[in-house]
Amino acid sequence: MSRFFHYRRSRGFTLFYSASLILIIFLMVFGLTQYLLMTRRGKVTYSTGIGALQAAEAGIQKALYCLNATEGTHCGGTYGINYVGETDVEIESGVFNTTVTGSGTSRQIESTGTTYGGHLVKLVAETTSVPPTDEMSLGYALQSGDGGAYLMNGSVVNGTLYANGDVSCQTTQAVVDGDIYVAKTGGSIDSCQINYQGYADIIINSELGGDAYYRNDPADIAGTTVGGAKYPSSTTPAVEELPTPDLDFWRASAAAGGTISGDYNAADGESLGPVKIDGNLTFTNNATVTVTGPIWVAGNIITGNGTTIALDASFTEYSTVILADDTADPAGGGHVIIDNGTSVQGSGDPQSHIMFISTNQSLDETDAALDVANNSAGAVFLALDGVLRLRNNAGAKSLAAKRLWLDNNAEVTYVESDLADVKFSNSPGNTWSLTDGSWRQVD
Repeated sequence: MSRFFHYRRSRGFTLFYSASLILIIFLMVFGLTQYLLMTRRGKVTYSTGIGALQAAEAGIQKALYCLNATEGTHCGGTYGINYVGETDVEIESGVFNTTVTGSGTSRQIESTGTTYGGHLVKLVAETTSVPPTDEMSLGYALQSGDGGAYLMNGSVVNGTLYANGDVSCQTTQAVVDGDIYVAKTGGSIDSCQINYQGYADIIINSELGGDAYYRNDPADIAGTTVGGAKYPSSTTPAVEELPTPDLDFWRASAAAGGTISGDYNAADGESLGPVKIDGNLTFTNNATVTVTGPIWVAGNIITGNGTTIALDASFTEYSTVILADDTADPAGGGHVIIDNGTSVQGSGDPQSHIMFISTNQSLDETDAALDVANNSAGAVFLALDGVLRLRNNAGAKSLAAKRLWLDNNAEVTYVESDLADVKFSNSPGNTWSLTDGSWRQVD
């Protein structure tokens, strides 16, 4: 009896364990099957989602292309500022429909991408025809830092000279057809002809057509003839900072167009920019070079005789920058030398210019950071940390530097209407581009 009972009990346990094992195996197989099915469905869903997103993105890019197009053959009939979008445009991953709304310099693009299986994604992006700009104020014909300014005989400044250091002239044959300000305690104007007002603690041996604002009478006005009124005990003018370009903006904007390794010679008929040059940039003699974006030269810039450097007409009223900036050697590199016979021109719009910027630190006029030897009507020059020298018979619209030096017969003519609202940009005007951070998925 006991053996039979033991046998049946053992058999019962065996059946129970077998059934349990079969159940466990079944559940594992079922779970694995479900996982594989879910994974497959997930992959299909992911794949169709990516396909719809790709179609919607293609719609955004097509709309941007058509906003900048000059004819409507590939844009559904409308193009440029009149472009309104397209419907049922087929691509490999699906179909997109776009709608473009807005006016003036702003447009909103709405693009819906749909896969052939019916999956849908909607994107919205904002666009603008106003290019990125670097705001710089150019309020004076000449502006210097604490290095002051020196004007030789025959030099002429048509506009205001504002200096944070002393201003001295070789004789009163150096003429400022405007005002002179010296924003330095104890600072002086010495031996200059000023057709309008003079503002400095000390104004000596000079000729003023207008009023004189100075410190002590008579010592601080000795040897000076004043055509207007005298105002002793006047307040020292306030320090004015030099124009402050966003160098990181210009470096990044230029480098975005690619990098040229080593020295580079720009030849006749070439278009240049945006680009970074890891070496010196030389413009060959008699070459005409079109600037199509900002240029960053990590070395020196030298122009040849008869060189013409012109900003591309597409920049319209916008200006751009050519930067000599040797970050590894600011004491020795980063010179700009504008040779005789060089012509620098804007886009053709009177408010368009090319600004040459030097970060070289030389304050020696015989080794100037920025040396200009020719009339450059479309140019603005800025030497942030060094001396800017304008040579014999050379000219420019506006100069700013830590120290200024004008040779005999050098001339600066400041035209307020051309420079009061100057806009420096890394790209042409009237070109549509996406507004940063505006791209978003709404469905």
